[in-house]
Amino acid sequence: MQSFSNRRAPFVILTALLLACCSTPAPPLPPDTTSINRTRDLTLDDFTPEARVMTCEQIADERRQIADRMSKANDVIASNRSRDEAAMFAALLIAPIAYGGMAAAGSNGPERTENAKLYERRDTLIKLATLKHCPAAIP
Repeated sequence: MQSFSNRRAPFVILTALLLACCSTPAPPLPPDTTSINRTRDLTLDDFTPEARVMTCEQIADERRQIADRMSKANDVIASNRSRDEAAMFAALLIAPIAYGGMAAAGSNGPERTENAKLYERRDTLIKLATLKHCPAAIP
């Protein structure tokens, strides 16, 4: 017969691990340079040397290119959605297809990764355009 403390050991270990994971501090946030209550103003020093020399026209042109690339990536994601949903449904219902269904699901990784990079670059360009007092351009 197992003692009460031996049965609790896995629970105690799991709880300790979970608490240890929660005690890890979050990474520091970047300085707030855009809100109303910002801690400091944005300066050209916040940008790469290449970005500092961009003209308003170059910024607007790159923002248009980014918008086009984001639109294309979103179209691919949307076109894969039905196929991915069907594959997941098949994986849940039919065990032999599970491996293939799981492999097909989530096939938008490259597009999502590209979109994340594009959003970051777009935000940088918006900040740069604001700092340089460029006219409002693209949506």
